[in-house]
Amino acid sequence: MKKEKEREELHRAIWAIADDLRGAVDGWDFKNYVLGTMFYRYISENLTAYINEGEIEAGNTNIDYAILSDKEAEEARADLVHEKGFFILPSELFCNVRAKAMLDDNLNETLERVFNNIEESAKGRESENSFAGLFDDFDVNSNKLGSTVAKRNERLAKLLDGVAAMNLGSVKDHDFDAFGDAYEYLMTMYASNAGKSGGEFFTPADVSELLTRLGTVGKKTINKVYDPACGSGSLLLKAVKLLGKGAVTTGFYGQEINITTYNLCRINMFLHDIGFDKFDLECEDTLTNPQHWDDEPFELIVSNPPYSIKWAGDENPLLINDPRFSPAGVLAPKSKADLAFIMHSLSWLASNGTAAIVCFPGIMFRGGAEQKIRQYLIDNNYVDCVIQLPSNLFFGTSIATCIMVMKKNKNDNKILFIDASNECIKVTNNNKLTSVNIERIVTTFANREEIKHFSHLASYDEVVKNDYNLSVSTYVEQEDKREVINIKVLNDEIKRIVARSEVLRAEIDAVIAEIEVGYEALFSNGTDAPMKRLGDTCSMKSGKAIKSVMLSAVKDAEHPYPCFGGNGIRGYIAEPSHRGDYPIIGRQGALCGNVNYATGTFYATEHAVVVESLGEYEQRYLFYLLTAMNLNQYKSQGAQPGLAVGNIQNLVASVPSLEQQRKVVEFLDRFDALCNNISIGLPAEIAARQNQYEFYRDKLLTFKELS
Repeated sequence: MKKEKEREELHRAIWAIADDLRGAVDGWDFKNYVLGTMFYRYISENLTAYINEGEIEAGNTNIDYAILSDKEAEEARADLVHEKGFFILPSELFCNVRAKAMLDDNLNETLERVFNNIEESAKGRESENSFAGLFDDFDVNSNKLGSTVAKRNERLAKLLDGVAAMNLGSVKDHDFDAFGDAYEYLMTMYASNAGKSGGEFFTPADVSELLTRLGTVGKKTINKVYDPACGSGSLLLKAVKLLGKGAVTTGFYGQEINITTYNLCRINMFLHDIGFDKFDLECEDTLTNPQHWDDEPFELIVSNPPYSIKWAGDENPLLINDPRFSPAGVLAPKSKADLAFIMHSLSWLASNGTAAIVCFPGIMFRGGAEQKIRQYLIDNNYVDCVIQLPSNLFFGTSIATCIMVMKKNKNDNKILFIDASNECIKVTNNNKLTSVNIERIVTTFANREEIKHFSHLASYDEVVKNDYNLSVSTYVEQEDKREVINIKVLNDEIKRIVARSEVLRAEIDAVIAEIEVGYEALFSNGTDAPMKRLGDTCSMKSGKAIKSVMLSAVKDAEHPYPCFGGNGIRGYIAEPSHRGDYPIIGRQGALCGNVNYATGTFYATEHAVVVESLGEYEQRYLFYLLTAMNLNQYKSQGAQPGLAVGNIQNLVASVPSLEQQRKVVEFLDRFDALCNNISIGLPAEIAARQNQYEFYRDKLLTFKELS
């Protein structure tokens, strides 16, 4: 846990540096500079550590390659290129170029020369393909870095300093692959901030882990791993992370059509300490110009190919005879290449291998050529499992994708369907598979379990009966999470609610009748009640005026004032339905409620006014009176209109006898309580009626008794 926390802190620090470095440059455009500089630092430190370790083992304990002269270093060039695949002169190492960067008026030219020299060092050697054009996307003369050479050099120097400040430890520390881990984290962050374009080159770590675990169930090593649309290489490298160093015995193979992403993938290999002789990546169109004919078959194929892209299809007459596509007798549609990637992967899959491919959901059920290809896959028993994933897992798209797992030597002719659409948690704007989610999916897959509402092991005949449809929803019944309705209890409850409402309505009618009958007798002299200013009949205190009153001094008072503590105002404003002793008027003109002394506390602000009768009003009557006055209309005008104490004091109202006031309060309290009870019952009746409707609707539509 501590190590994971340290890792998260390191990630935050790295992103803060990377985000700060870009300045006004768009993060997506700037990623090649940050990642390229990280790579330059890594290979510089990697080469230095390799040379120093070798010399120390030979007895030369005072060696430090970084301070050797270029002339001395040249003597070892040939051997180092043979062993490491590249060569860097001491003067061109990251640490030495960075040390002089601020004083180098030609820093852009220096870096361009260094990068060219690194690539040139591998020319004509076995490692040439791994290094050729590796720094092409690191354009030191781009206007994105600045409008002048001086500004560009300033940004480049800042870039070198920023990457140097990343606490990535020693390249000799193999317990924690800091460079590779940081690189993967930065790619995740850039992709998540880039929208659609980010999702096209990077598969999130949780999905990568799921694919690799599905493809390596029961295995500790694999000979070769392949990705026909490798992007930045995250899927290729996951096998090493899950199975351990050396688990991929022969190598990593991949093809990527985008040159920038292809360069990122090669850099990713180096930063994860994969030697140039252990990976073979090519930049070409996989479907029409595959580059690894001599290397197939592959024991593990993992891929997240682009969804529903266009391809040559039947416009190219040679493709129907291509051994990868010809067995199905039909090509994937020109507008949707998804199943072309599936057929390509199947063709290059080893007899003991597994392919786990992320798929666009439409290929699982569409008709035409896609249905014929599915039929070929199913009739020949290549489809092992189909997994429905949650939506919004990938950057830049909310599509709920699927995974198709294929094998060539299955033990049965059944297909396992897993509905993992709810196996996720929400993190910021995306969903994420947790370790628990992944474990449940992989365990179900490995055991080929039948779990109600989660997985179903379908027979070949069942799939054929469904017209070769491979949609998970066809085979795994969704759990009905609606409330189970006891219709007898529900109907009785509705009767009770309706009966209660009728009683309340009758009581309201009785109150109204009582008011109508007693009105004239009660208020025959009401018109003669004196009219007085509220300022003459009530005490008005603002929050500011009563701040000095201490709580301890008023606890035992018959009608205590609201009290304010030293750290602010204590207590609370009672809602009107709570009925306290004193009305509270907000400065914006609304009647806030009452002071409620039942709790011994009170809350208001300096912008509230507390109104207390001086004896001519019942406090409860005063509350109703102020409620009916629509105080908002008396607000003063100006830049900040509000209701001052003076506004309230000048209001004029009649002052009936206290007996009349008590009778008014009695009527209004009863009326108000009855109305509140009805309003509470109405939502309950509406909800019950909705359940009642749904029960009878389903009964009428299914023609069966429902529980």
